[in-house]
Amino acid sequence: MSLQDTPQGERIHIAFFGRRNAGKSSFFNAIAGQKLSLTSETLGTTTDPVRKSMEILPLGPVLLIDTPGFDDEGELGSMRVERTKEVLRETDIALLFLPAKDFLSAKDVLPARKEEQGEGFFLLDIEGQEEVLFLPEKEASYLRLFQENKIPAFLLLSQADKLSLEERGRIEEWIEKWISRKKDTPFQGIFLVSSETKEGVEAVKNAFAPLASLQEEKKRLFHGLVEPGDFVVLVTPIDESAPKGRLILPQQMAIRDILDYNGIPLVCQVEELPRILENLGEKIKLVVTDSQAFSKVNQTLPKTMPLTSFSILMARYKGFLSYALEGCATLSTLEDGDRVYIAEGCSHHRQCGDIGTVKLPRMLEKYSGKKLQFVYSEGKGFLPEEEQERVKIMIHCGACMLSEKEVESRYQDFLRKKIPICNYGLAMAKMTGILERSIEML
Repeated sequence: MSLQDTPQGERIHIAFFGRRNAGKSSFFNAIAGQKLSLTSETLGTTTDPVRKSMEILPLGPVLLIDTPGFDDEGELGSMRVERTKEVLRETDIALLFLPAKDFLSAKDVLPARKEEQGEGFFLLDIEGQEEVLFLPEKEASYLRLFQENKIPAFLLLSQADKLSLEERGRIEEWIEKWISRKKDTPFQGIFLVSSETKEGVEAVKNAFAPLASLQEEKKRLFHGLVEPGDFVVLVTPIDESAPKGRLILPQQMAIRDILDYNGIPLVCQVEELPRILENLGEKIKLVVTDSQAFSKVNQTLPKTMPLTSFSILMARYKGFLSYALEGCATLSTLEDGDRVYIAEGCSHHRQCGDIGTVKLPRMLEKYSGKKLQFVYSEGKGFLPEEEQERVKIMIHCGACMLSEKEVESRYQDFLRKKIPICNYGLAMAKMTGILERSIEML
């Protein structure tokens, strides 16, 4: 899979936050090298998040996200602000924009002593002096959100081309002092930037380099499972719910990762599995199946042959396998009227045999013997906070289209409320009686 083809869920998400007309969209276009976001002197030009996949070396494949201004007003403006806050779920690196002149105003106008900070936000006492940095309340509130969500952030003092020489000198002097006292401050870096002159574009890109470990430390799909020369059988049913003319993303990822380990992937449908067993037998290291074919594949394989599913591998890969395993126990305690939330990470046309809205609900009611209520969402849509409390369990798809950050954010919403979570593959393994077998090798 080339860098151009890297799925969005595998890219580092870099999001642009700031007030209307703070220069977010212009700088977004400058980094992307294309005019993707509309720019205008009119407030609120960006009405929805804009996304651009690209590569920034040495960070690697990234997804840039431009957001509406977080100071938007009115009923429609409030909806735009909510869209902006939703982007926090998937943000790996945050760029906070504050016009350079507003930075100076905040620094000059707000009280200079920490104990008198009022609505400002104390950042740094420089060299033991009384001089401190204040952010306006809107920017300060987002910095707090970045810190709460453990998102590394950069402060970009935008529209630097509008500064006088005296103003520029004051800011540069402060930044120089800040660099010498960088330890224990909430920003990874502070930069003067201008979309007009392209000032700061390369400097900001280069500042991402220390964060390259975000990409390098990601575990691979078959980490610890496959060695050179191993045969791995991938069972991929082609039925009415399969996408026309292509394999789904977890299947593509599995093939590529096995090849990267110098293993040998063998792809077949359920009906061809006996022939592969006949030819290879015990030479097969592992069988991975689509979760909905668990029952047939389990019956076909020798009991000693390791078996799991693409969805379970994705739960392990995205880092929530242990949480989802604990949630499986709830499936045996469902009662009449319980609400089950089924969440899909991607948007697609629902087929008559759709796994999320047809097959899984049918299996759950048969397994529990109860009449259940089901709530669904797909893509970036997610169950509102006020409705989450009414759910008995959330069952999520493999989340191949979502970043690890966004998956974690979704699950933490429910874990904080002590609501169990699970995923498609683990739920189906539990209901077909092969949960222990499906995770034994993991």
